[in-house]
Amino acid sequence: MFSKLFGGCRDESPVSSSQQLKQVLEVLGQKEITLQKKIDIEVERAKEFTRARNKQAAFQCLKRKKYYEGQMERLGSFQQRVHDQEQKLSQKSAVQCKQVQQIPSNVRNNLEKI
Repeated sequence: MFSKLFGGCRDESPVSSSQQLKQVLEVLGQKEITLQKKIDIEVERAKEFTRARNKQAAFQCLKRKKYYEGQMERLGSFQQRVHDQEQKLSQKSAVQCKQVQQIPSNVRNNLEKI
């Protein structure tokens, strides 16, 4: 009951969080590839419409291309945030390892004082 009230311990470990971040980066990479393909398709379609002298359709293709480029920018900033989180997580786990390594020496010092 108290664990429900006060949150209790979480089962998440830094390793699983790191794996989740890597999976997110993989998915974002796949989305980036898909968006790049869509941009290339819109550019080709715009060229075809321009050759056919259909300016309005070419303009619509360029609008969609611009939209996809905006999506790519947002995706890039999100990838950067995930990288930052990954670095913070690795720094946090390094600090925790140092603290765990210092525990035996702290216990030894406390025992010597007694």
